[in-house]
Amino acid sequence: MSQRPILSSRVEADIMQIAALHGLLDFAISECLGGNDADGTILEGAVVLTRHIPRKFRHLTNAFLSGNAVKRD
Repeated sequence: MSQRPILSSRVEADIMQIAALHGLLDFAISECLGGNDADGTILEGAVVLTRHIPRKFRHLTNAFLSGNAVKRD
């Protein structure tokens, strides 16, 4: 019987959040470059996202390195 690694639900949620945050960052940068940020709020959001995504990624990386990210089936 082979043991198949399964991601913990917390890690799955982190991966989905990183993907969603990346999509938001992509949208924010596109809007800024398209000239749709007259008051600077979209750019502020982009800055917040560029700070939040690496933190989330570090949290995910630490979970993988500590062995808490994978459950055995």
